[in-house]
Amino acid sequence: MSPYFVLGVAVACVSVGSILVRLAQAPAFAVSFHRVFLASLLLAPFALRPALASWPALSRRNRWVLLASGLALALHFATWIASLSYTTVAASVLLVNTTPLFTVAFAWGLLRESAPPRVLGAIALALVGAGLIAAGDWSGGATNPLLGDGLALVGAVALSLYHVIGRGLRAALPLNAYILGVWGAAALVLALVCAGSGVPLTDYPPRTFALFLALALVPTLAGHGLVNRSLRHLPAPTVGLFLLGEPVGATLLAYALLGETPGTWTLAGGGVILAALVLVVVGRNA
Repeated sequence: MSPYFVLGVAVACVSVGSILVRLAQAPAFAVSFHRVFLASLLLAPFALRPALASWPALSRRNRWVLLASGLALALHFATWIASLSYTTVAASVLLVNTTPLFTVAFAWGLLRESAPPRVLGAIALALVGAGLIAAGDWSGGATNPLLGDGLALVGAVALSLYHVIGRGLRAALPLNAYILGVWGAAALVLALVCAGSGVPLTDYPPRTFALFLALALVPTLAGHGLVNRSLRHLPAPTVGLFLLGEPVGATLLAYALLGETPGTWTLAGGGVILAALVLVVVGRNA
């Protein structure tokens, strides 16, 4: 099977995530918990044995790092999923996909990793694109799109922190054990948040639970799993460029299934952000 076909299927699976969140019509904390918890349960049969074998050898510091990674991932899911209640799918997915820009910025500022001038320019360009989207949402309205835009950006920052924090752990643990540990930590954090905020985890109709399961299976396990498989056969820049299809796919699905048409400002800002992301993907490997 062509690795490009596999990568295309991965992008299609990931693009479905925002649509499934909308269709679930449940509180963001509950959707976030069930997505990561059910994905952990489905992964456990393949990851539990290497996890049990490798976790005892983890240093105390790495165990704290694992918890911090799970906390960052929980914040990502909670804020990005919440953003879809306030702004359009197009704006939310475009803004949360600025994660590579923040990852470069954190690696540059915190880890002292070098960044080519082209990449730093791309970060500034993406901020212009985000500003264009915000300008189009400035009028506000009942759904408070500016709040949604802000939550999506927080989700991007949280995911970039997850990437930066977990770099050392990926070398200390087998991949499946690392993923299971981080997802399990994120599920625990989200369960505590739901309990503290009074958000129920069980009082939902079967249709909603079916959508929770679909979120765990399609964008989480299948989508990200196929991305990891593609990285074994294709260069990282190629995979990164393909993944820029997620905002496009999600926007088209939202138009076809939800009747959601992105505004002119969102399209303009999205074009600028996608151009900036192309510069980052290419520039980091130039």
